[in-house]
Amino acid sequence: MTWFINDKRTWTQRVFGNMLLNGPVPKHVAIIMDGNRRYAKVRNIKKIEGHISGFEKLVEALNWCFTMGIKEVSVYAFSIENFKRSQEEVDALFDLAREKFQRLLNEKEKIDELKVCVRFFGNISLLPHDLQVIISKVVEMTKNYNNLFMNVCIAYTSRDEITMAIRDICEGVKKNNIHLSDINENLIENSLYTNNSYDVDLLVRTSGEVRLSDFLLWQSSFSVLTFVKQMWPEFSIWNFYMAILNYQLNFDQIHKLKISLKNRIENDLQTSCKMFVIENRKELVDKLKNKGIDDQEDLQQLAKHVANEAIENSIRQHKDRSQSFLDNLNSKRDSFFHQIATSVN
Repeated sequence: MTWFINDKRTWTQRVFGNMLLNGPVPKHVAIIMDGNRRYAKVRNIKKIEGHISGFEKLVEALNWCFTMGIKEVSVYAFSIENFKRSQEEVDALFDLAREKFQRLLNEKEKIDELKVCVRFFGNISLLPHDLQVIISKVVEMTKNYNNLFMNVCIAYTSRDEITMAIRDICEGVKKNNIHLSDINENLIENSLYTNNSYDVDLLVRTSGEVRLSDFLLWQSSFSVLTFVKQMWPEFSIWNFYMAILNYQLNFDQIHKLKISLKNRIENDLQTSCKMFVIENRKELVDKLKNKGIDDQEDLQQLAKHVANEAIENSIRQHKDRSQSFLDNLNSKRDSFFHQIATSVN
């Protein structure tokens, strides 16, 4: 089955979708595609057939997202916890992944036309090597596109993602690429796999479960959450539309919270840099003494000027160090996929 299908919405569905376009539409939608196994059990079919039905629904849902102008979609394809399932089921899932991601490689013309960037988030090294190769080739083939983004979270948990980010930051401190004082929420957030993603605006989970199951925990802190009773293969366009409507009804409140968070992070940076200057005030005083200024008013004015200059310089150095560290981190991750993709002719 192709990853790219034509718009199959009915006239009524198109009209309702166009009505929703008059309100704010999420840029980034995350989906926990839950219920494939239960779907198979209810219909007395094999588990893998339930997963195949889940893939068919994913293709349909991607089409809905893109027709609604959603720029980025993240899907929970395989959790690290899923390795605990029976070996037969895990092997069958990996076989399905090989088939579907190879299909992506074969649909290069369509990807080139739509300019879709496909990214994989997770501990990819846990996957079978041949699957790593296919995944890496998809990443390499689509990495320069930015019209649409599809993020496949595979061998992924949010706790593992955050742990890996902290390890990378610790390594940066150890190598003196960043300072301990540079570590803040913004740096940690930008060290996650989603550092080049839009904020997750809307998170949808199917099958009636009301939990996040270790999926994008950091990124969904200020997301609108929608839980639907239908199992993933049963998820309909009307469920999708209701999720967008739920987002629109909560948009103003969520938007205000996001602005408040960004302002707080910026204020924390300012405070941190001011504290750095205060802690190094002896050096500042020595500089002023060397000026040979006796007038106390002039001395206070100069002290204020030098302090402000020192704070601005500290902020600039912090941002430069952080950006350099993040550039190197992204390069390291890009190299990981490139090396695997080119390791096999």
